[in-house]
Amino acid sequence: MKISLRLLRYVVAAADNNNVTEAARQLKVSQPSVSAAIAELESMLGIAIFMRHHAKGVTVTPAGQRLVQEARALLRHAEEFTKLASSLGEATRGEITIGCVKA
Repeated sequence: MKISLRLLRYVVAAADNNNVTEAARQLKVSQPSVSAAIAELESMLGIAIFMRHHAKGVTVTPAGQRLVQEARALLRHAEEFTKLASSLGEATRGEITIGCVKA
């Protein structure tokens, strides 16, 4: 089982907005993409992350609340990792002092 950061982003956005359509707008993707991502993650994990309310959005289930909390932590860590990796590629900075002793 491989869970992508994209799936986690979509689930967190839906939880934050209590609405799949609003999550899609925020993420600048289609609503079916967000719905499919949620369904895929629920299927992979075998749990219901959201209770769906026809035309009234979604509510996070108790299991979903824990999952969303952990997903947020993973997304933060991934962002920190990306920043760290980017900084490693920067040129070495600092002052260097060179000395020479003539014998």
